[in-house]
Amino acid sequence: MSEEFIKEVDEDLKEEKRVKLWKKLLPYVLGFSFGVILITSGFVFWKNYTKNTNQTLGDDYTAAVDLANEKDIDAALLALDRIVNKGSDGYATIAKMKKASLLIEKGNLDAGLAIYLDLEKNAVDQSFRDIATILYVLNSMDEQEPESLLKKVQPLENSKVWQSSALELKAFIFLKNGQKNLARESFESILNLKSSPSSLSTRARNMIEYLKEN
Repeated sequence: MSEEFIKEVDEDLKEEKRVKLWKKLLPYVLGFSFGVILITSGFVFWKNYTKNTNQTLGDDYTAAVDLANEKDIDAALLALDRIVNKGSDGYATIAKMKKASLLIEKGNLDAGLAIYLDLEKNAVDQSFRDIATILYVLNSMDEQEPESLLKKVQPLENSKVWQSSALELKAFIFLKNGQKNLARESFESILNLKSSPSSLSTRARNMIEYLKEN
């Protein structure tokens, strides 16, 4: 066998191993994404209710979520559009985020990512803009180059709110790219932070142990 052939086989095996590892880790990524969405929802509801904003918007959003849960995606998208058009800052923003996630679920990735990119620049406040960045990166790992995604995540590493989440996201990007050592370093950085949520620290610890064994 030629040296070139052996090298090609070796590269194929490495790629296969990387893909298998990523598929095993996908539930962790999805869990992280779900957690971000819950944080977003909680933040918006708190903000709107404490300011005594229009109760109807909250009911409309709940109805849209119920439609989505029942897999009536088209009806849910229409309901979310009505919330966006009414223009209340908090609910309009989370309605857009929910719309983006539903579009992606429906297979319209480009449209969903475009919404996240718009929110990244124009959302009502910095917290929402940061969340839009996180959700954009999470959903574009199979589409964008790792370098561009890491560049997006980097500013969040200096955020008091999102530092540990940014490090976790960074670790997942490294894993997607087959860079296990760098991923482990990012997970270890989470453990060194005093402000990391306990659930995130536990997940980081589990990932470190997993990577040592694989």
